[in-house]
Amino acid sequence: MLIAVSLLLAGMAALILSEMTADNSKAEQTSQSETSYCYSSDDYISDLENRLISIISAIEGAGETKVMVTLESGCEDIYLHDYDYGENSEVSGRNSIERKDEYVIVDGGAGEQGIVVRVAEPKIRGVAVVCRGAGSEIVKGQIIEAVTALLDISSARVSVAKMN
Repeated sequence: MLIAVSLLLAGMAALILSEMTADNSKAEQTSQSETSYCYSSDDYISDLENRLISIISAIEGAGETKVMVTLESGCEDIYLHDYDYGENSEVSGRNSIERKDEYVIVDGGAGEQGIVVRVAEPKIRGVAVVCRGAGSEIVKGQIIEAVTALLDISSARVSVAKMN
């Protein structure tokens, strides 16, 4: 009898342990499946700064160039929404329109997740450019023009200074 009770308890313990292990692995799969199409802000900034250095240093007279970019916001996944409109008639005779806004969720292989319809790039706060040729107003103007055109930001968000 004691052996049967011991086997029963061991079986129950094994069952509970397997359930806990299955729940943990399911939670890990869900967190790994919550993929984002966004990229790291640091990677984005680094790539953008290197590309700007390449372009600015190619401007005649700019010379050695250093660039710093700051972001106002990071990359953002934009998810599919479902809008539902309904009209309510009240006892007083007034009608009101109700809008219900919900994300579209699909059950993927690793759990439920939203549908990404587009990725919004980070918003640029400002750009600082330091280069040898910034003492020339012509070079400075060309740098500001290039940066504002490439990044679609106002010239008030671009600072150009002469390197010492």
